[in-house]
Parts: sequence; C-alpha cells; structure tokens
Amino acid sequence: MSEAKAHGSSLTPPAPHEDFDLHMQMVQDDLSAIEEHGSKTECAQGIELLESFISTLRFKQAALGHQLEKEFVRDHEERGIHMDDQTRGAAASVALARRQSPHGMRNYLVNCRILFEDTPHLAAACARGEFTEAQAQAILTPLQALKPLRRTEFDQFFAQNPDMFESMGTNQIKETVHKFVLSYTSDQESIEQKTVEEQRKLSLKIDHQRGRIMINGEYPLLQGMCLKNYLDDESKALRKKGDKRSRAQIRADLLFSYMMIGEPSKMPIALHVGVIMTDRALFAGEREPAHLEGYGFIPAQSVREWISGHQIPNDLTPEQIDAKPDQELIEQLEVRTELARFYTAPGDQDLITMDSKARIFPEKLKKFIAVRDRHCRTPFCDGIVEEIDHVKQYARGGKTTVFNGDGRCAACNKAKEAVGWYEYIAFGNGHPIMVCPGSAMSYKSTAPPATGYAHKPFPQLRCDSKWMQKLKERLKPHDGPEDLAA
Repeated sequence: MSEAKAHGSSLTPPAPHEDFDLHMQMVQDDLSAIEEHGSKTECAQGIELLESFISTLRFKQAALGHQLEKEFVRDHEERGIHMDDQTRGAAASVALARRQSPHGMRNYLVNCRILFEDTPHLAAACARGEFTEAQAQAILTPLQALKPLRRTEFDQFFAQNPDMFESMGTNQIKETVHKFVLSYTSDQESIEQKTVEEQRKLSLKIDHQRGRIMINGEYPLLQGMCLKNYLDDESKALRKKGDKRSRAQIRADLLFSYMMIGEPSKMPIALHVGVIMTDRALFAGEREPAHLEGYGFIPAQSVREWISGHQIPNDLTPEQIDAKPDQELIEQLEVRTELARFYTAPGDQDLITMDSKARIFPEKLKKFIAVRDRHCRTPFCDGIVEEIDHVKQYARGGKTTVFNGDGRCAACNKAKEAVGWYEYIAFGNGHPIMVCPGSAMSYKSTAPPATGYAHKPFPQLRCDSKWMQKLKERLKPHDGPEDLAA
C-alpha cells in the first residue's frame, strides 16, 4: 500500500502464509545480522518488512476476534440468555487477550464484523499486510454509518482502485472514506448541523486551583470556521512582523479584545473560506460532498445554503421542502463574500492551474497548492500544510510552478533537507512525487483528488494545451540524484 520500492534488497522476500513459520525463522536470521552492522538501506528495509508482518498478524488477530464473537453469540443462543445483547462478554475477552482496556473494544469487533462479512477485497489487502491496524480501523469505522449493501459497494470501488489510500495517514484515510459515506448520509448530517446552530453556547468556568478562567464554546460550522481563519491569519501576520507572543497567545488576546468592544448592531463578517465542490453539486443538487478547507468534507446542501442565504428547517430534509430565507439571520449578519476559483483538467478531478516566475512562491500560488494538497505531502504524515517549497530546488533549476511545488508541515520541510534525501516529480495523476529519504527506498506521494474518491486518467484531448505541454516537460529524463535534492 505504501508502494515503497527498494533498489536492491538483502532481505528474503515475503513468503506465502502457509510457509509463515519457516519464513519467520529466515527473517530472524537476516535481522540478527542487520542489527549488528546493517546499512541505512538494510535497516529501512528490515523495518518495513517487519511492519508488513505485524500488519498480517493483526489481521489474524482480527479474524480470531471475529470468530470468538460468533462463538459467544452461538453459546448465548443455545442457552437462551442475553438475547438482547448476544455479543455480551466478547469484547471483554478480546481485550484481556490483547492486554488492553475493554473501552472501545466493542467498536473494534464491529469493525471486524464489517471486514470479514461486508468487505472481502479490503480483508484480502489486510491479509497481505498492506494496511496497518490503525489504517484498517480508519477505513472501517466510518463505514459503520452505512448499510451492508453500501459497504460492499465501497469495497468494490476499492477493488477497482487498490491504490486509493496510497501513502495516506490515518486522518487522510478517514477523510476519504467519510466523503464516500457522506454521499448517503448527507441529509442526516445537515439536520445535525442545524441542531448545532440552535444549541450554540459559550461557557466560562473558574479554575481556582490555577487562577484562571476557562472558556468553552460551540459555534455553527460557518461562523466557527470564519472565526478560526481570522484568528489564524491575524496571528500569523503579527508573528511575521516580529510580535514576540506565541500564536496561541495572540489568538487569545485578539478574541478578548473583540469581546471587550461590545455588541454591535450588525456583525460585519469577511467571509473567506475555501470550498471545493462540483458544478453538479452546486447547481444540479447532486449529493457529492464539498470540501471545506481546514475542516474536511461536508454535505453539499450546507454550502448551497451558505451561498443562497437560505435555511432548511431542522425537521425536514432537502428533498422535503424548498429553502426559505431566514430573516433573523440576514438581519444580524452583513456578509462580504470572496470567491476563489480553481480549475481542473476537462473531465478530470485534479486542480492544475497557476504558476510563477518568482523564486519565492506568491501568496495566491501558495494558497492554491495548500488547497490542492490539504495535508503534508510527506507519505503517511497527517500534518497540516504550513510551508510551501520546491520539489526540485530553485537553485538547481527547479521552477516556481504548481508541478514543482508541494505543501509540508514545518517538521517535514526541515527533514527533507537531510543529507542524501532527494525528491523528484513523477508522471501520473494527482501531482505525484517520489520521496527518497536517503536509504535507497522510495515512496510515492500523491495529492488527493479535488472531487471523487480516487484519481482518474486524464482525458484524451484533440490538441495540446498549456497544461499538456507541462506534462510533456515532466516526461523528460530528470537529473541524477545529486541534482534532485529537495
């Protein structure tokens, strides 16, 4: 699943599961030698091989847990007891066997049930060690909201797109699966969001022990994201100007200053939120979820309401009533909306435009790359995009373009400066880059699709456009490793 490629391997390749015991002994012999005097490449390969074995063993544990649960149910049926809770005791037994707390173990067994009864293709991938236990749980947990038929539908989609979770961290995996789930649960989630709007609150709790006031509040999604974006942008700007306070301190001071101004008759809100959705969802009422920058996937209906200024009553679904204006909200808020347009290739799902001739990425280009990548581009990292950098260094001929730019968290952007670490742009959908961390291993990183759940091939065009010319430039042979340092 990681699609990690070793350029020459000194370890014995994985063996069929029926030869597992023999192969484990061979691996132990190999590892004993590597532990003493292994190279960077050999150590990295050994770690990855062990991770695959661990994942396979966790799959076996899940299979045994599922079988144990079925035995509990069978025993209860035969005895005629616990008919209202036939799985009683199974979670506790599994937890004891795994030396873990029983809290959350019922949820684990529900996921095991889904894995072995509704998602055979996903189970096969787990059996091959392609997913760690945490990654498998990240896929299965959101599927609990769907009926078995829809889970099987997702499993079939996964079978057709086996690389859809390639190099993703657990948060990105959850986000992708949630997008699929939201296509079938958007009505209920829209209703729940209305409930949050009605139950908005702010509480202040006195902490005598530490001498402080603790503020805790709940705000509707739109107002809350506007507030978050404003405080984040202002704190970042002040830090750049040399403010000695931490960003957290600046956010606290800004919020306090605003609260002390008093309650204005109208609240001017500079609505600056990034939303990606298809034209079909916006204009034709389709259910494909929208992506709210900094938050994740949300029902398309919510975005349509934000744009139109109309609300849907809590007890009705989008299909049951035409939207009507909420005059109370319109009278309270004075909204200035700023729309940023992003373009995809014709018929495709990937954001592709924008470039610059400057050495430093302009702010709009940074924004575009941050929206496109969503998360840090280091494989398996779930960090937020904090810095935009060149894949191939500007000093080595790398251009300041969408294709040669990627988003990283601060820690990963520093890590890629290590000696021997290099990266280069690969050919394919989703702006793929190859990350080579200096151990003769390479990992593929792909930006998530702007819409849909997996990347689709670029369509055939009759003539070359500018973006097609860029693709052809990427097909040219790249420099050697020494010229590809990130």
